[in-house]
Amino acid sequence: MTIAWDEETDLVVIGAGAAGMTAALSARAAGLSVQVLEKTEQYGGTTALSGGVLWAPGHGLDERGRSEVAEQVLTYLRHNVGNRVADQKLVAFVREVPHMLALLTRNDFVRFESFASFPDYRPETPGGVPGGRSVEPRVFAGKRLGAEFPKLRRRAALAPGGIVGTMGELRKLAEIRANPMVALAAWRAVARSWWGRLTGAEHLSGGAALAAWLRHALLKSDVPVRLSTALRELVCEDGRVAGVVVESGGRALRLRARRGVVIAAGGFEHNADMRRQYDADATSEYTSGAPGNTGDAIRAGQAIGAAVDLMEDAWWAPTFLPPGGAPQIVIFERAKPGNIIVDAAGNRFANEALPYNDLVKQMQEANRHGAAAIPSFFVFDARYRERYPLAGMLPGITPQRHIDSGFMARADSLAALAGAVGIDAAGLVATVERFNAMAVRGVDEDFHRGESAFDRFSGDPSVGPNTCLAPLDKPPFYAMKLWPGDLGTKGGLLTNEHAEVLRPDGSVIAGLYAAGNSSASIMGHFYPGAGGTIGPAMTWGYIAAQRAAEMA
Repeated sequence: MTIAWDEETDLVVIGAGAAGMTAALSARAAGLSVQVLEKTEQYGGTTALSGGVLWAPGHGLDERGRSEVAEQVLTYLRHNVGNRVADQKLVAFVREVPHMLALLTRNDFVRFESFASFPDYRPETPGGVPGGRSVEPRVFAGKRLGAEFPKLRRRAALAPGGIVGTMGELRKLAEIRANPMVALAAWRAVARSWWGRLTGAEHLSGGAALAAWLRHALLKSDVPVRLSTALRELVCEDGRVAGVVVESGGRALRLRARRGVVIAAGGFEHNADMRRQYDADATSEYTSGAPGNTGDAIRAGQAIGAAVDLMEDAWWAPTFLPPGGAPQIVIFERAKPGNIIVDAAGNRFANEALPYNDLVKQMQEANRHGAAAIPSFFVFDARYRERYPLAGMLPGITPQRHIDSGFMARADSLAALAGAVGIDAAGLVATVERFNAMAVRGVDEDFHRGESAFDRFSGDPSVGPNTCLAPLDKPPFYAMKLWPGDLGTKGGLLTNEHAEVLRPDGSVIAGLYAAGNSSASIMGHFYPGAGGTIGPAMTWGYIAAQRAAEMA
């Protein structure tokens, strides 16, 4: 049967997040013609809503990155991922991530800088390091995008007060009490933010900056991005994927892809039926993933025989749910001294400073085997509220609307606080009494908070003897509900070391590639470090494009 194609190109990329745009740029640099198709009316995907950090060992942006030894990275991944993922995929990632970054930087597609102080999430395990494997994009002036700027997916400013800066800059600002001279070096972020407001520069940081850099590079490379264009079907011809049927403007279009199709359309976190099918504990209600991530492209791959894997897992992150607002993930705030996380019985069940993925797993485990821990309760005192930003609030400034709405509870005693939110009062009082005694000594005998380099990275260096511990003893006391949210689902189409999609028997579906959260993560059930989603996603987009360029 001869298919009547409406258009032809070398490579079709489904999805305009970091993985898809990197695949498109890589393919264009290899001489291919490319079209990027995005289901929603905005580009950027979940990347644009994130912190924009990449876990990119061997990145070469500073001395530590240039001296990174591949075998040490593989030791770290093999120890923590185990045999859950084919070893050749881990080898391919470690080998290709520097090449992906080099392509983007030498063409001035994206300007990165090393986040040298950010530790791996398990730095004390074999092959782990206390910093140096994560990079982040530099701030981008949104007005450079011209007419494309309003189409960028965005969310409210990540930093309290609307300050626009890299995470490295914001971290220095947060340390002003401990090291004023270091903090002064980051005041350019404050100056930039004010200047941007005066000039209309629309400065972007984090994931929005990364998405903007990539979209700007696509403009320079003459790669079209078609928004509001949804994948409906993968078309096979002579035993290989030859193109797609998409819906755009209310009509069906058949696009031929001579070198294949890259699926990079995100996960299925907003598909309640799929989440129930693969994991009864998961819910789309708490996710921070982009709203268009409903698993359509994964289903399209399954429809032509593709295998899937890791569908029960997600990139977990403890989350606040403000009334009428988007979910807010809770990352660095948990390691600051002067807070605890408890279940409904008032008991701690984990080291509050754990990496976010690990903490939610502990929350889920506690909920299965003890008192209700979904939601859990983030409890802190007035001293904590005075010193640290939280949930978009500047230190010491607590809007009354948060109290009135129930987003945050406040009381003059721990017992009254417990009664207000549904925690067992005796349990909470006893837990805080024990915790306070340990905090004074600087040793968390129950859960070892502050012992890992990762814990201390997020702590307060002006506090001792443990930068992550301080008593909760200054009223009023506060509590906020904490939910098992996620940054997106982790499972998807199963691929090999070339990003080619596989059937259940291990054979390759010719012409079909997958990257990002549309593919089963190479990290298995592990989260390696800051940017452990975006770094591999972009690398596998790059690998897919290289493979497509090689295949005649």
